[in-house]
Amino acid sequence: MGKIKVLMIDDNISLIGMVKEYFYNHADIEIALEAHDGEEGLNKILNNENEYNLVLLDLIMPKKDGVYILEELKKRNIEKNIIVLTSYNAPDVIRKVSEYGVNYYILKPFELTELERRILESVDSLDKSSINLYHNNLQISITKMLHELGMPSHI
Repeated sequence: MGKIKVLMIDDNISLIGMVKEYFYNHADIEIALEAHDGEEGLNKILNNENEYNLVLLDLIMPKKDGVYILEELKKRNIEKNIIVLTSYNAPDVIRKVSEYGVNYYILKPFELTELERRILESVDSLDKSSINLYHNNLQISITKMLHELGMPSHI
């Protein structure tokens, strides 16, 4: 596979600029598309399907929020690699977002090297993104999922 093409949906234009600059000469990752509100983001997801491999999605945006986008994708049975980037850290929201099958939930502010690692892991694990409970131990699978969400597994 060639470069990982990313659609970044975030109302913070300076953050998008910083991420684009970080990945400008990257060998494996390119910020191919961007959107600055949820409505524009959903349109880009639906109308540019072959132009990206992964979506970086903020939850709190004008017009439509990130949860709305996730709900629409679920309604339309569209499965995408999605990394949620947000400063919103409520356990109820994290739980709700995880039900939509996002790959990762990263809290802002974040290290760009961490984002890079998560993007590479998300695309590398295309076939491994869903947990097969018949072949794996349930407790190990749940622990792994909680750790991916940044939550301690003893909760």
